[in-house]
Amino acid sequence: MEDRILAALDLGGTRFRAVVAEPDGKGGVAISGHASLPARGVQRGQLSDLSAAAPVIRQALLTASIEAGASPHSVAVSIGSDCIRSLSARGVVGLSSSGGSVRSEHLESAEQRVRSMGIPFDRVILGCIPVEYCLDERPGLQNPVGMVGARLELEAHLITASQSSVSAVVRAVSMAGYSAEPLVFGPEAAARYLLRDGQRQQGCLLIDIGAESTQYALFYRGRMRQSGVVPVGGNHVTRDVAYGMGLEPEDAEAHKRRQGLALRSAVVAQPLHKGPLDETQRSTLAAICEARQHEILELVANGLQWGISRPALAAGIILTGGGARLSGTAELAEQVFALRATTLRAPGDDYADEPDSWATALGLAEHALEHDGDLGLPVVRVGEGRLWDNMKRWIGRLV
Repeated sequence: MEDRILAALDLGGTRFRAVVAEPDGKGGVAISGHASLPARGVQRGQLSDLSAAAPVIRQALLTASIEAGASPHSVAVSIGSDCIRSLSARGVVGLSSSGGSVRSEHLESAEQRVRSMGIPFDRVILGCIPVEYCLDERPGLQNPVGMVGARLELEAHLITASQSSVSAVVRAVSMAGYSAEPLVFGPEAAARYLLRDGQRQQGCLLIDIGAESTQYALFYRGRMRQSGVVPVGGNHVTRDVAYGMGLEPEDAEAHKRRQGLALRSAVVAQPLHKGPLDETQRSTLAAICEARQHEILELVANGLQWGISRPALAAGIILTGGGARLSGTAELAEQVFALRATTLRAPGDDYADEPDSWATALGLAEHALEHDGDLGLPVVRVGEGRLWDNMKRWIGRLV
C-alpha cells in the first residue's frame, strides 16, 4: 500500500517552521520530521520578496523531509497578518411551503449560498465555518438534519484574505517546489492543537501574539464565532524598547526577554547575562513594555467590540505566540478583558536553544489529517528516517 504523509508549513513573521507527520493509526498524527529557520523575504508579517523566501521554504521542508525519510509534494500552509478580514454571513434555503425534512444536502446548499455572497473581487475566502442554524422560528441549532421546517438559515463565520497575499504565499511555495494546499488561518490551526473540546464549548478567546501581528479567534459552543488580526506584535515592543532606552535592537530584544514585564507594578530584580539593570532602568523597561502590550490587547478588544458585546467565556483568555512570553501578559489581559487568562504553548517550545512557537505548525498537521484526508499525499520513501521523540510527545494533549 502506498505510504502517505502530511506536511505543514507555518510562515511566521520571524521564522518559517516545517513539520512532516504521518497518521498514527489512532486518529492523530505522529511527527517524523521538523525544521525551523529564520524567515526571509517577509515585511510586516507578509511575504514581500518571493525570491528570498522561496529558498528558505525549500530548505525548511527539505530538512523536515530528510529527517522523516519521506518527500512530500504538497503542504498545508498557515496565513495570517493584517491581510485577513473576517465577517458574519447568512445563507437561506427554502425547503417546502408545507414543511420538509432537513437533509445534509440542504446544509451544503446553505453553505454554498454563504460562499456565493458578494465579497470584494480582491479577496479570497479561506474558510466558511458554520456557527448555527435557524429552522423557521427555532434559532441556535447545531445540526438540524432530520428536523422538519420550511426555511433553513445558516449563520456562518467567513475568513477572507487579500488575493495578493494568497497569491504571494502560493507562488513562494511553488517556487520552492511544492503545492500550497490548503491555506489555513493561523489561529484556526493553533486552536486545533492548543484547545480542548471543553474549552471551545464553554467559550474562550485565543490570542496569538506574533512578531509583527496579533491574531485572535473567539470560540463558543464549539465553534469559532469571531476572529481577526491587528498589525501590532512582539517586534513592536522590541522597537519601542530600543528607541526608548537608546539600545540596539538585539540588545533591546535581550533585555525584553530577560527582564521585560508587561506590568510596571510587578518590577522585581532579575539577573541579566550582560549585567543587571538598575531599578530606574527596570521601571523604564516595564513602562515601555506595558504601554505597547496594553495597546495590543486593547486593539483585540476593539476588534471584538468588547465594550458592546461581551460573550460569556467560561474558559477565559488563552494567550500564545512569542509575544505572550513577556512576563505579566496574562495578568494584563485579565485587566483588559476582565476574564481569567492563561498562557499555553507547545511544551517543547521552552526547551529549545532558541524558544520557538510550534502550536500553529502542529495544528496545521492535525487540520490536514481531519479536514483534508485526501491531502494525505503520495510520497517517495528515502530511508529509515529518525523520529524526533520530543515532537512526537507534543502531539499528545498538553499536561
